[in-house]
Amino acid sequence: MSLQLLWDQIARQDAWEWIGLISGCIYVILAAYEKPSCWWFGILSAACIAWKSFTDYFLIADGVLQIFYIGIGVVGLVQWRRGQSQQTLKPVVTSSAFYHGVAIALCLVLSWPVSIGLVHYAEARYGYMDTVLTLLSVWSTLLLIRKDLHNWIYWIVIDILYVILYWKSDGILFALLFLIYTGISIWGFYRWRRHLRAGIAGELLQG
Repeated sequence: MSLQLLWDQIARQDAWEWIGLISGCIYVILAAYEKPSCWWFGILSAACIAWKSFTDYFLIADGVLQIFYIGIGVVGLVQWRRGQSQQTLKPVVTSSAFYHGVAIALCLVLSWPVSIGLVHYAEARYGYMDTVLTLLSVWSTLLLIRKDLHNWIYWIVIDILYVILYWKSDGILFALLFLIYTGISIWGFYRWRRHLRAGIAGELLQG
């Protein structure tokens, strides 16, 4: 794709894409800083992406995912603010490889029948890939609420695949958004890992 063609496609993006991109970037940055206010921006970004997924891109599973994000954003806001009200940050945690392996396997298996239904009844594009990313994103969001360090690893992989998915669907700004997400997720992983190690070191000193 030439730079001129890329610029022309970016120029054609509407307000929904721009609001989704800007609020989405703010959401991930604030999440990396462990700020409860991140969830407000996540809800706004999800609403914009849901509208475009249903009306323009026909990524049905992703549209449903964004609606889930709106609801789970409220849960995340409550959970993180509860920790803030207690004048302490919710601690960063980790889970075993087996725990993640089971979750990934379930997402891959469940995606097959769901994607067949979406392609057949809703004319969804990229049925299986769309559905796998949707289920993995749901799982990753639950890990984010739990403040599991590994949520960032999921997001790095998911975001790269969404770049491809939206690019192929001509959602240029959303492709750019998920490319930015990828970089922020890498940064978020290292930042949270540093906090986790500092917490473990503090517990050892207290012990």
